[in-house]
Amino acid sequence: MDGIVKVWNVKKQLCLNTFEMHEEKIWAMDFAEDFQTSSIMMLTGGSDSKVKLWQDSTVEEETRIKDEKMNLLAEEQKLSKFMRDNDLVQAALLAFKLNKLRDFFHAMNRLVCGKLVPPRAHIPGLMLPGVAN
Repeated sequence: MDGIVKVWNVKKQLCLNTFEMHEEKIWAMDFAEDFQTSSIMMLTGGSDSKVKLWQDSTVEEETRIKDEKMNLLAEEQKLSKFMRDNDLVQAALLAFKLNKLRDFFHAMNRLVCGKLVPPRAHIPGLMLPGVAN
């Protein structure tokens, strides 16, 4: 495979990323620290007569993924609280937003068929039998 750089986690024996930026074989590679940003830069040179400068964004990517997981966990906890507190309209809306179809079904089922039908349940665009919008 010509022109490919693979980034590996040697400890886990896992390929983290594959970059295909050169059109021909890569013959040179070096690393340097960017002292302004304290990040590691990688330089590659190939038979295509191009030199590419790469910036390591692993930390930023890991932080972004961790933040997304924490936000999802917080939203799932909020959904559980809505279900526990019988705030079924909010539970249904949040379940739909999170693509939690089972929770959406349970919230809607309890709203429509259950004993707990709030007097002013309003979900925009959804008509519930026996509930005035």
